[in-house]
Amino acid sequence: MLNAEIKKELDVLVGAIDERIDKKIDEREVETQKNVFNQTSKVNFQKKLANAIDKNKGYREWELKADELFVSEATGTYVQPQYEVGIKGTPFVSDLRSLLPQSTTNSDTVTVNRGVYNANNGAVVLEGASIPESTNTLTAVNFTIDKLAHKFQVSEEFLKDVDGASQFISNEITGGLIEKMNGNIITDIKANDTAFDTTSSAQLYQAIESAQEYDVLMATLNQMRVGNYIPDLILVHPTDYAKMQLLKSSQNEYLGISGTVDGVRVAQSSSITAGEFHVMDSVRYGRYYNNIPLSVQFGFEGSDFGNDTRTVKAVHRGVLAVLDVTACITGTFSTAKTSLETA
Repeated sequence: MLNAEIKKELDVLVGAIDERIDKKIDEREVETQKNVFNQTSKVNFQKKLANAIDKNKGYREWELKADELFVSEATGTYVQPQYEVGIKGTPFVSDLRSLLPQSTTNSDTVTVNRGVYNANNGAVVLEGASIPESTNTLTAVNFTIDKLAHKFQVSEEFLKDVDGASQFISNEITGGLIEKMNGNIITDIKANDTAFDTTSSAQLYQAIESAQEYDVLMATLNQMRVGNYIPDLILVHPTDYAKMQLLKSSQNEYLGISGTVDGVRVAQSSSITAGEFHVMDSVRYGRYYNNIPLSVQFGFEGSDFGNDTRTVKAVHRGVLAVLDVTACITGTFSTAKTSLETA
C-alpha cells in the first residue's frame, strides 16, 4: 500500500501530466481553426462585410473584391460558398475558370498566335550538305474582353436585422454571375474546338461492340494523343457522368470511373449541355484572361437613399483566349457511340 508521501508525489505528477495534455489539446484545436480559415479568408466573412457596411454608410458606393467573398479569383481549386445559418441560399455552379490556365490583362483585347507548320522538313543532314528549310505560318487572332455584370436592390433593414445578410447577398449575386460566366466559357469552347472524328478514317471507327459513354471518352483521348497532345481535362454534364458511374459488367457489377478516365480528370458542370463532352489539353488549348476581377459593390442608385435601400452590383471582365483549337475535342455521346459501334 502506498504511503501518504508517495501518494502525494504521484498526485502532483499526474496533475502535471494532465496539464501538459490539456495544453497540447488546446494548441491543436487552435491550429485546426487556423487551418480552416487560412486558405481563403484572413478574417471572418460576416464580420468583415457587416463592418464594411457600417463604416461606409456615408459614402455613395464602395467595393469588395472577390477574394473577400466566397469565390476568389480562380485558383485552380473549387471554392464553395459559405452558407449562413437561418438563410435559404441558392446552390450555384462551381467556377469553370478554376479548371483553366489563368492570366491577367489591362487591355480591351487579347492577341494570340495560332501559327502552324506548313512543312516540317527536319531531317538527318550529312556533313557539308545543305540544311533543309521548314516553313511556318504565324497567325494573330484577337479576342475582345467580355464584360459580365448584374445588380439588384436590398433593404437596409434586411442587412441590419438578418444575421449573415451581407454574406448571403454577396454569395447570391456573385454565384449568379459565375453561372453566366460559365455559360460564356462553354460557348467560347464550342466556337474554338475540333470535332470528334466520326469518319471512317478514325482509328477506332466501328471497332467497339456495345459502345458506351466511357468508350467514347477513351476514343477521344486516343484521337488527341495520336495528334501529340496530352489531354488532362474532360468536361461533362452531371447526368452523363452518372451514366458512366452506373455502367455494369455482364455479371451486373458496377464498373464506375472513380473521377478519371485513363488517368485524366473528369469534371462535371451543369453549365455543360447534357449529351455533349469536351476533352482538352488545357495547357496548350489557351488561357482565361482576367481584366476586372470578379467583385461586388454596395452603393446608392436612384431612389435608394430615400427608400433606405442599397443597390448591389457584381462585375467581371475577362475572356477565354484560345490558342490551339485542336487541343480540345468536342462531340455528342449519341453520335460518337454510333460511329464506334461495330458494323
